[in-house]
Amino acid sequence: MAKKFSFKLESVLKYRADKVNQAIDALNQVVKLRIEKEKKINELIQLKKEIYSQGKNKVKASDLQTKNNYLNSLDEEISKLENEKKQIIEIENIRRIKLTEAMKDEKVIEKLKEKKISSYKEEIRKEEGIFLDEIGIKGIEKNKENND
Repeated sequence: MAKKFSFKLESVLKYRADKVNQAIDALNQVVKLRIEKEKKINELIQLKKEIYSQGKNKVKASDLQTKNNYLNSLDEEISKLENEKKQIIEIENIRRIKLTEAMKDEKVIEKLKEKKISSYKEEIRKEEGIFLDEIGIKGIEKNKENND
């Protein structure tokens, strides 16, 4: 009567849960990297705006040329970071897909475990009912014996 529930696929469930955790960690790393790139891009854009707003008065041609070269280098750096960001977003999307697949795989095993638990509980209820019926029948038989 004292049966204990055991799920044969518990090790598979743990493995799949570990895969989900690994996929979450991998996705978080890429998201962090993307956010860092976006911050760097925003910093460069802000720096560019500050440089544009400086010195609208009389300026030497050499200073203007230097400023223009620096702005061009900022544009190139921003463009390079934007391309890196696009690549990171592609990697992020791939890792999101992997996470979704890992979560689906884990969910399948969890659903199977839930079904096994419910069938186990139903089996226990049936056994308890049979046991209680046997006790009731034995009690009735003893009462008949005692009355005879």
